[in-house]
Amino acid sequence: MAKQELRRKANIGSSSLILIFIVLCLVTFSVLSLGNAKREDALSQRSADSVQEYYRADAAGEAFLQLADQALLKGDKDSLMPYLQSASGTYCTDVAMNAGQALRVELALDWEQKTYQVLSWKVYHQEDYEIDQSIPVWSGN
Repeated sequence: MAKQELRRKANIGSSSLILIFIVLCLVTFSVLSLGNAKREDALSQRSADSVQEYYRADAAGEAFLQLADQALLKGDKDSLMPYLQSASGTYCTDVAMNAGQALRVELALDWEQKTYQVLSWKVYHQEDYEIDQSIPVWSGN
């Protein structure tokens, strides 16, 4: 009888250990999934902010385009003088964005035919990227 009780306790103990192991695995996977979900949420929020900032700058670029179009229709060169690039004869504006970026809109205007051509409509980095070279790195020589 005593031997049967020991066997029964051993069976209950091993099944309990397996159950505890399974629960620990599930808890571990759920914690990892929760952490991953938080990182994905932060990434999607940064992406949404970046897209919203681009479309804000794009709307400002469209406003500049409308200003140039109105100036062409009226023949008013003075309203676009602040945007004139003297070296190239084009009209240019930079709309600042976050993360050191800007949207550059560059136009070539034909005052006689009252038309314009968009030469450039691009996002570029305003700030120079500086590489940290304070840590000595082996050059391979």
